Formats: sequence, structure tokens, C-alpha cells
Amino acid sequence: MLKDFAELIPGTAETAAWLRGRGTKIAGNTGYNAEMSAVNEKLAAEQGYAPDACVAASDVPRGRPAPDMALKCALDLGINAVRRCVKVDDTIPGILEGLNAGMWTVGVTVSGNEVGLSRAEWEALPAAEQASMRAAATKRLAEAGAHYVIDSVADLPAVIETIERRLAAGDR
Repeated sequence: MLKDFAELIPGTAETAAWLRGRGTKIAGNTGYNAEMSAVNEKLAAEQGYAPDACVAASDVPRGRPAPDMALKCALDLGINAVRRCVKVDDTIPGILEGLNAGMWTVGVTVSGNEVGLSRAEWEALPAAEQASMRAAATKRLAEAGAHYVIDSVADLPAVIETIERRLAAGDR
């Protein structure tokens, strides 16, 4: 059941609050259909995380790596400059989706699909094995084109600040 895998990644609610405190809008998208997405949205909200918009794969004509879901998120949020948007994802197709939409992309390793372990499984690994898995996931996401790669969404604020500095300097 979805609820068995719906525990928020530590730091998600805090990162969302930090973003909102800066006036940033938040959207989520998923490869799930709308019905499954609705279940996850409810469970996330019960844990303190509720994005401003959500898009499911069944809401758009094409799935990842096409940019349709990311662009629909931008439209639903009223964004008029996707070059200022940041797509955070834990899969290569999700990184490609963000790149195809013209967005900054941030890959997530340890708490995501590229490592593919639960938090308990990850924490049970020896440090050397963690380092090896982290490095392999980082390499795959970077090779897919991610502008930045982090362990967890809890690490996102520092990347957002870096992207903001780069945008202020004229980078795209």
C-alpha cells in the first residue's frame, strides 16, 4: 500500500517552510496516476508538507523525460520564467524532464531512487558502502545533466541560494 511508503523524508517540511518563507512556490509531480497521487498528497499533508500544486503523469499527454509535467507545474503556479525554476528529482528521467523544460535541476541521491534504500537500510550500511553507493548515484545523476546533486531535499536550501546568486549574475 502507498501509505506504507509515504513517510516524509526528514527535512522535507522544514525545507518547504524555508522556501515559503522566501516567497517560493512549490509544486510536486509524480509518475503515479492522479488517484495514487491524491493518496500521497493527503498523507504528506498530514505530516506537514503540502505543495501549492501537484501534477500526476495521468494529467499530461506525455510522461518523463518529456517536460510536460514540469511545465504544467509552472503553468499551475503562474510562473512566467521557467529559467528561474528548479526541478528536484531522484531519477534520471526526472532530471531529463527538468532539463527539457529549461529548468535548473537538482538530483537527490541518498534519500532517493538512485540509491534505492529505505532510511533504515541506508543507516545500517557500513560507511564505506554508503560512500560507494552515494558516489555511484551522484555520478549517474550528474552524467544525466543535473546541475547539482545532493543527498536529500534537506540539503536543498544551500543549492537554492547558489542558484539565486548565479541567476543574479546572469547565469541561465
